[in-house]
Amino acid sequence: MKLLSLSGEALLKNPPAPETAFPGPVGEELAALLSERNGFYAFESALHVLPSGGGAGEPMTLEAWNAAGGWRRAYGSMDPGLLFFAEDVFGLQFGTDGRKVFSFNPESAETKRIASSLDEWARQVVEDYSYMTGYPIAHDWQVSHGALPAGHRLIPRVPFVAGGEFSVENMVLVESAAGMRYWGEFARAVAEIADGEQFRLDVAKVEGIRCLGDSPAGAQACACFIQG
Repeated sequence: MKLLSLSGEALLKNPPAPETAFPGPVGEELAALLSERNGFYAFESALHVLPSGGGAGEPMTLEAWNAAGGWRRAYGSMDPGLLFFAEDVFGLQFGTDGRKVFSFNPESAETKRIASSLDEWARQVVEDYSYMTGYPIAHDWQVSHGALPAGHRLIPRVPFVAGGEFSVENMVLVESAAGMRYWGEFARAVAEIADGEQFRLDVAKVEGIRCLGDSPAGAQACACFIQG
């Protein structure tokens, strides 16, 4: 898989346990991928593929990311029930039902089928990484601010679904799960608006979940994650 040749080191040194299994044929592909490289970042951290297994004090794993008691609660009935295995720099999720690969827009909770196999998804990422990962914004943001911290994504102050710009100036650095909880609440609030009613966007709330950058050295969870 060419994607591996363009990615960084494995996020977990050890491969998933031999008994680890994910649903369907796409799940089999995913298990094979993670056995070869157990989680990784690619395209200057614009793409984040989650590892499987691990323990306390290690990077966010696929199992923890998909836990029912985590950020997914914020979406309620809007949660599509997919197994999410990767994300772009804006927190757009890539997931599978075992048979196909889907994208999940965190702002709107819209699910879209994008590939019939993990290999097809990986080819799409390599062939159009600027669109599939948000690489241009990730690159420009890091030129100005330094490397993206592990476990963090960039989210727009003004949501893209509300006409927010794809620009560095519109980006806020947040811990991934904190960002997803914010979008879950946002998506549900928008969905509950009555016809003719206006939605009032509170940009200050986005600023409130910004990474404070004051976590203890080596800590996996930053202050914005702990607050949540």
